[in-house]
Amino acid sequence: MSDNPSKVLFQQIFENNHDKVFRFAYKLTGDVTRAQEITQQCFIRLWENIHKVQEGQDVFPLLFVFTKHIVVDEVRKLYREKQTLAQMSAQQPAPAADNPDEQKLLRKEFRQQIQKVIEKMPEQRRNVYLLSRDKGHSHREIAEQLRLSPATVRNHLNLALQFIRREMMAYYDMEIK
Repeated sequence: MSDNPSKVLFQQIFENNHDKVFRFAYKLTGDVTRAQEITQQCFIRLWENIHKVQEGQDVFPLLFVFTKHIVVDEVRKLYREKQTLAQMSAQQPAPAADNPDEQKLLRKEFRQQIQKVIEKMPEQRRNVYLLSRDKGHSHREIAEQLRLSPATVRNHLNLALQFIRREMMAYYDMEIK
């Protein structure tokens, strides 16, 4: 059985450009794990668009653009999440500064609600979230412990944080933007 021409072309492009894409992603992020994930996402995008690539074409400019867009999208997403969390805390009615019992009660209620939301998550996502946030493990440590790839850990963590944000905003009757 012969190889698909698109697969052969992709294989050649991957072998010739993988290291360059990784180095560029690392230069932009300063993080080996993120650079590896971005490199992987870049080549996934290339595979999705391989029909647009012609044999012999220099595709590094295209890979450069893919990489840059992936990094920018990631930064924008993190920025939006931070803004939303800041909005949530700003919209929370401030407890009376002179009433520590009320503050204590509100914090306890908030933690209980977060715990309820965490319990609603699928088991794998919940485990990833708890290992990251409660135990302070890195993506790589979680990946090794749960026998997952670091990219899968990152995806589970992103989904968990989105779920918590959505549920907490709904619980506190806040607008989701």
